[in-house]
Amino acid sequence: MIGVFDSGSGGLTILDALHRHMPEQDFLYLGDHANAPYGHRSNEQIVEMTRTNIRTLFEAGCSLVVLACNTAAAVALRTLQQQWLPEAYPDRRILGVLVPMVEAITGVPWSQQHPGEVISQTPRKTILLFATQKTVSSGAYLEEVAKRAPNIRLVQKACPGLVDAIEGASGPRPLAGLIEGYVAEALEDAGTRPDAALLGCTHFPLVRSYFEQALPQGMELLSQPYVVANSLADYLRRHPELRAHADREDVRKGIGKVRLLTSGRPGDVNLSGRYLPPHLCEFEGIEA
Repeated sequence: MIGVFDSGSGGLTILDALHRHMPEQDFLYLGDHANAPYGHRSNEQIVEMTRTNIRTLFEAGCSLVVLACNTAAAVALRTLQQQWLPEAYPDRRILGVLVPMVEAITGVPWSQQHPGEVISQTPRKTILLFATQKTVSSGAYLEEVAKRAPNIRLVQKACPGLVDAIEGASGPRPLAGLIEGYVAEALEDAGTRPDAALLGCTHFPLVRSYFEQALPQGMELLSQPYVVANSLADYLRRHPELRAHADREDVRKGIGKVRLLTSGRPGDVNLSGRYLPPHLCEFEGIEA
């Protein structure tokens, strides 16, 4: 069973792509709605809350957990992988959404020991990154892209309040207005027409259409759920011991089991019903 964790409901965009890509795989999703959003939390709080929720998924039987939260991946992933996982759960793995996106942006595999060796193959381009304030402040995308492809200019734009607006099911006009403002500011900061844009928060694909409307016509908008799903499928092919399937009958049908947990009140978690398929709407509660 594969675990998927997010501070709220944004990670459902990743879960949806994973389930579509690997319909025979069992998934267990955990949204920490009781503590969402993570953007205003300290780094120490983010690390501790992420660790607590990953432990919950491991104890429920997950062999691997995907941090479907850019903030958690940017702030907590490396610390947990290096300082906690080897002793606490040496046979388990934690992956994040940041790594596949950096690979997609730069064209350089994460395993490349000396990324500078392929710099000459990287075309010069400008890419907009829309993310939470915490993800932007961490500098994780800037650092990793610069190491692998210094010809790429990454223009970051924090979008404060957007996650709250999405989770709170704000209407089309408020959401469109917020996004139009952030896009206009990012384009002004870029100073030239960017080559592409990246939605660096798993909530943002839920309102992808508003970004498409606000961005220059025809601009490429990188899809994080699609990239992450392809990356995880490739990872599981290389590590088949982590891929635990559903029972034989479900595998023959090509339908894996998907279960959703929340640290909040299930009745209050209604975001998925507005944007995603019905099977991604039924949350079960756990103790916060």
